[in-house]
Amino acid sequence: MLVLVLVIVVGMVVANRVTLSYYALVPGRAQPVAGLITVPAAHDHRLHGTILLTDVGVEQVTALQYLPDRLWRTATTVVPTSDLTGGLPASEFALQGTVDMEESQLTAEAVALRQMGYAVPEADVGVVLYAIIPGTPAYRSLAVGDVVTAVDGVPVRSPSDLVAAIRAHRPGQQVTLSVGTVTSPTRTHPVTLRLSGQRQGSTVEPILGIPYSQLPGSSGMGTQAVYDFPLHVTLSADGIGGPSAGLAFTLGLLDRLSGGELTGGRIVAATGTIDPTGAVGEIGGLPQKTVAVERAHATVFLVPAAQVAQAQAHATSGLTVLGVTSLQQALSDLRRLGGHLGAAGNGPPAGPTGHAVPAEWQSAPWS
Repeated sequence: MLVLVLVIVVGMVVANRVTLSYYALVPGRAQPVAGLITVPAAHDHRLHGTILLTDVGVEQVTALQYLPDRLWRTATTVVPTSDLTGGLPASEFALQGTVDMEESQLTAEAVALRQMGYAVPEADVGVVLYAIIPGTPAYRSLAVGDVVTAVDGVPVRSPSDLVAAIRAHRPGQQVTLSVGTVTSPTRTHPVTLRLSGQRQGSTVEPILGIPYSQLPGSSGMGTQAVYDFPLHVTLSADGIGGPSAGLAFTLGLLDRLSGGELTGGRIVAATGTIDPTGAVGEIGGLPQKTVAVERAHATVFLVPAAQVAQAQAHATSGLTVLGVTSLQQALSDLRRLGGHLGAAGNGPPAGPTGHAVPAEWQSAPWS
């Protein structure tokens, strides 16, 4: 019997050290987004209520954890590594998450300030790189998050501009790129590369190393905008990657700048991407995020409209899930729930109207 016990113990120790090509998505943190936002003191306000930003924990699965994660941990989703990373090397996947977060913060700041009535001019200044093919010229000299603003001194403002500039050369020729970053796209340095080639039918196509054969719709690059912000605002990522905090950052910044009454005093969680028009997009890990916001005692959860069912399937009766397609719809819902923006924050109405909410919420204070 002692031998059997020892064999089982040793087997469990070994199994816990053997990692599989799977990751477990687990409930992450739900934290006040206000703690990640810094605004000028003259424009700041005391907050009456809380807006939560939530994320997803990602754990590599061991042989010992695989069956419990799949069968018994109800708030856990096990996914193949390739599904999570999209086939990117681990280093590129991590960088892509950082780039997505930086982009979402810039967009959230622009959308929030425009809602406040500020003019926030923007211009397309280059092409941001989201993926680079291993073994190519770009892989050796560029990184995910780099922004290409010119090829041989000729400005490129979009992925199609960059593709055309590369295709104007032949395999073996050199090109010099002007390269910046997402946060400083116009502060560039030169990168000189010798193009390789790949066969396309009867011709050989020059290749830099960024996936662009499927344009439009390639995940390898995107247009990079630069904004002229009228206020100095700082948004901290706190180690979180990805674009799904866009809506929470937008609402949190509006709350800080407009009077602190946006939630009406309640704990409101929000998740969803945000684009420059204020449209809210879908995100991943919603079941895990729903559990996280419940644990943080939120009573309202704003989620992308197309994903309401996912959140409701994991919500208890104490959490009201509202699906939104835009910032304007989110603000309309919050107004119906007793919250409001200060006078400066009531920009021009647009977008879908809000949802019907319980009558008692429209008059009673939130708790």
